[in-house]
Amino acid sequence: MNQYLDFAIDLAERVQGQTGTNPSVGAVIVKDHKIIGFGAHLKKGEAHAEIQALKMAGEEAQGATIYVSLEPCSHYGLTPPCAKAIIDNGIQSVVYAVKDGSLKNSGHEMLYEAGIDVKHEPSKRAEDLYEAFFQQQQTKLPFITLKISTSLDGKVATDYKESKWITSKEVKQDVLKLRSQHDAIITGGMTVREDNPLLTSRNPELSNPTRIVLTEQSSFEGDYEIFKDEDNPVVVVTSSESFHTYENQHIKVKNSDLSNLKTIMKDLYEEGYAQVMVEAGPKLVSQFIEQDLVDQLIIYQAPKMIGGQGKYQYYQTQDVVPLSNSKLFQIISTEIIGGDLKITLRKK
Repeated sequence: MNQYLDFAIDLAERVQGQTGTNPSVGAVIVKDHKIIGFGAHLKKGEAHAEIQALKMAGEEAQGATIYVSLEPCSHYGLTPPCAKAIIDNGIQSVVYAVKDGSLKNSGHEMLYEAGIDVKHEPSKRAEDLYEAFFQQQQTKLPFITLKISTSLDGKVATDYKESKWITSKEVKQDVLKLRSQHDAIITGGMTVREDNPLLTSRNPELSNPTRIVLTEQSSFEGDYEIFKDEDNPVVVVTSSESFHTYENQHIKVKNSDLSNLKTIMKDLYEEGYAQVMVEAGPKLVSQFIEQDLVDQLIIYQAPKMIGGQGKYQYYQTQDVVPLSNSKLFQIISTEIIGGDLKITLRKK
């Protein structure tokens, strides 16, 4: 893989989770074997990676090569086409890692017809990065990651609700980073009431997802940390028509039918939430799995057995499901973190 294209993909990975329903993209401009400009698409509606790189390169962009993680766009959206800007700035050649199948008109063809040398150099790493984006373009649903911290026997707590802490400190740090890669994080009202979580990345260098709480009840009576941030109010989605907020609770209320999670997810996508993480208790986790809304499952598994009657087994159903009808996921990767096992799976 070309080192400059690798750098462009690095830039795209660093801003993953910041661009809403737009793809995260990185671009690098090179002339005479020197980098003269680079950029990344930081936020939906702002300048794309190619435009940032062109601004940095200035007049030096004439006759240079631009390396981009994703095929330059060819349409007018919130910003003008990047392919046109590349042409107008006198770029001589373009190398990109992934073809953008969501484009109505090919950016590749637009550049080629303008006399620019265009090369598609496929990258598995970049293809993995954009898998969620292309899926969202078809389904108009967010890419949903379900995160579970569990024991070897599938428990997220003991039968007496003890859950702090099943996994290691190193896992906690990895989860904070994982949160920062998502536009929104969803939990249930029961998790808020019992665990009093913050659900932030807890790092000023990492972005914080919008926090969304699903609850059937009509208020959160108590002193909960999650509602104290005036600058980042929590979105509470409730089926209660008379939800009440208390003084100093920073909450935005939305009413919805909580039995139909797909409708709620469609609404979130339309509002610009493309990468959504679910970090909740067994009831809500099971609903997401049962309604086939889990695209990616990340399990942090501690090498310990909890036992008990399985009251807090993370996946629960009313009926016994035959093995032939069981939910099937494919293991994508495994990693040891602080003595615990991180398993990443995708819906099969």
